[in-house]
Amino acid sequence: MNKVINQTEFLQNFEKDKNVLLKVAQDQIFNDLARHLVEITIHKYSLYFNPLGLVDDTFQQILDYKIGNVEELEGIYENLCVAYRYKYGDNQLEIIWDGKSHEDKYKEEWKETFDRWTNDLTENPAVIKGILQLTVFNETKKNLTFVRNAIKGLINDYFEIKILKKNGIKRVFVKEKQLKKAS
Repeated sequence: MNKVINQTEFLQNFEKDKNVLLKVAQDQIFNDLARHLVEITIHKYSLYFNPLGLVDDTFQQILDYKIGNVEELEGIYENLCVAYRYKYGDNQLEIIWDGKSHEDKYKEEWKETFDRWTNDLTENPAVIKGILQLTVFNETKKNLTFVRNAIKGLINDYFEIKILKKNGIKRVFVKEKQLKKAS
């Protein structure tokens, strides 16, 4: 007996799975965390590229930026979410004794981890420049697939994993460490 199950029906059967609840929680706070990522990036830009606070045309454009163009960060955010679910996700719900819902607990834990990871990732000048290119300097809504893919590659390197999307499903593969030859 072969029965075809669509994605909605499939997820309804597992609606109390931890990873399903975690994904919902992550999706709900995307806008807040994406804005926070841009704020951190702007702060790190000023630390690394303009420590004296000199205001030129580029820095003035960054200062004048009103955070709103976060849809360009969706793919990057999704990859961070997938990495988190890979590292910390399982399907076993736990008993929460302080009265919080699972969703609230997962939102808090995800936000803390997201803050830590974005602080680490924005130590890399290429990540800073890439995120600024996707947000602050993308006034004409250019197609910046190359920039997004470069940042995703840096995320993959940071976690030593490879996240691939096939048929709408993201999969995680552990990268094999390459031994460097002595010269």
